[in-house]
Amino acid sequence: MLGYLIALQPAYFCRYFGFLGSPLAVRLETRHEDDRSDILLETTAGRGVIEAKTNATDPLRQSLKYPAKWRVLLTQHMASARQKSKRGVRYIRWLELAKTLKDLAKSKDDRVRFVSGDLIGYLEEHAMIKKTEAVEIYAREINNEETLAVFLKAHIYGCPYQKGSRLAEALYFAPHFGQRIARKHPGVQVGVSYIARIECVEVIETWKDFIQVNKEVRGKHWLNSHMELLQPLKTSWGWGVEKRNVIFLGTPRLVFNPPVLKENLQKGSGWLSKQYFSFDTLFSAWGC
Repeated sequence: MLGYLIALQPAYFCRYFGFLGSPLAVRLETRHEDDRSDILLETTAGRGVIEAKTNATDPLRQSLKYPAKWRVLLTQHMASARQKSKRGVRYIRWLELAKTLKDLAKSKDDRVRFVSGDLIGYLEEHAMIKKTEAVEIYAREINNEETLAVFLKAHIYGCPYQKGSRLAEALYFAPHFGQRIARKHPGVQVGVSYIARIECVEVIETWKDFIQVNKEVRGKHWLNSHMELLQPLKTSWGWGVEKRNVIFLGTPRLVFNPPVLKENLQKGSGWLSKQYFSFDTLFSAWGC
């Protein structure tokens, strides 16, 4: 992807890498006597080689196998001052390159914009760079007895499917208990108190789908032993009208006691308007 992007914007990358002259050609995996280089960028002033490592390996020795005037080493390796001072050698970390990719992702050229965005996504997915806004916790309201029981005893939460939701990125689920449910259950306090790890998320439409997905995820024995707990959802959730997300959770843990109040997470005490939080946000609100 990087080689293709360089081929789309060779003059831009010549400036970025510090290669002199005007670009002539971009080649991928060029065979040399000893090995194959990752990317070669030839200009009117010479040849530059780009060696890329997805880990912290130092590719300097490998890059010296190839005849080139300049060498760019893309790696997670933290280069020493001595390594950085080598003539014609430049170390670039993926995090630095990501800043450039984000600028290119705003290009008017559809191809440049697409490949830049795709490469950023790959770097994020493989933990080579941090996501701009990581989704740690997905939060929703629980204000009825059936949903509360299923959350605490079956470790399941269901909600309407939302197109474009970032639920699939979330690592944990945190319910906000409302006043109505807190009044009926003395052990439940208003606010965010429990957090549970998200094991998987399934999209369903019918009650039959719900039963089937529980059997597939948790097993037939689990389903039979929890059917009495799940049965009330057959009438309370409403089926066949819209798709639903079913979130399968690990054991809920009591993390905040006293709970995090809604007023510390948003303006006003109405319905929970924000659904994605970081742990840092929740702990900051807890200390208010």
